[in-house]
Amino acid sequence: MNNVENRDANSDSQSAASRDPEQIEADIARHRQELSHTVDELTDRLDVKKQAQQKFASVQARATDRAETAKIRAQNAEPRELAAMAAPVLATVAAIALAIGLVRRLRQ
Repeated sequence: MNNVENRDANSDSQSAASRDPEQIEADIARHRQELSHTVDELTDRLDVKKQAQQKFASVQARATDRAETAKIRAQNAEPRELAAMAAPVLATVAAIALAIGLVRRLRQ
């Protein structure tokens, strides 16, 4: 224990002698509740499955929001704007198709 903890422990033991049992019981209950809260926080931090589920839900919500935004933009867009929005998607699909074709050809 460091000096501060020793002082706190000494003052707690001295003050405990001058306090009535109800105050001591109230302090014990308060410390017990604080400890319970700390244990609950640590349990949440170490629960990998729960963290993964929360992260998945967060990513899913963002993806849904982006899809809804894109849908609304596409419904209100001019044909040129639609082409501009579709170009990156089409380029990605073409690149994936090309990569799949190359992999298949190399395997033969």
